[in-house]
Amino acid sequence: MKKGWGILGTLLFATSSVTGCGAACSAVGYVSIITVTLEGHAAAVDEVQLCSDQGCSQRSADETAGSVQTVAPGSSADPSPSHVMQPAFLSSRKDATTWQFTVAQSGNPHRVTVRALGADHTVLAQQQNDLVWTSAEGYAPCPGPVTTPSITLKVP
Repeated sequence: MKKGWGILGTLLFATSSVTGCGAACSAVGYVSIITVTLEGHAAAVDEVQLCSDQGCSQRSADETAGSVQTVAPGSSADPSPSHVMQPAFLSSRKDATTWQFTVAQSGNPHRVTVRALGADHTVLAQQQNDLVWTSAEGYAPCPGPVTTPSITLKVP
């Protein structure tokens, strides 16, 4: 009888140490957003582009008339999902002066270049920004969403 309780006790201890003492973190993924606000002659801007060492932004599907797929060099004209290159950021225009960029690839960039482009793709304004990412409160000890301050781009 004593031996049976010893095995049962060991199993209860092992089970409780795996499930009871550690934090159970959600498998939910969080999306990182970078906001760019235009100042000045915003009416002349057709598109705002965000670039980092991960690549440049592409307008989200709801911003474009049709879905644009980029095919890797040397692949067939009918790309399979493994041949479709993902943009570094997806952009969407929120209003006349505000653009939001969803970080589409893993890892939040530490430095970005922001460009305001005219309808003919002329660069109207450009600047580099260092980004500081901070964790949102209330998620410890699990990882949660991160934010970075908004970027202001002055268009002459």
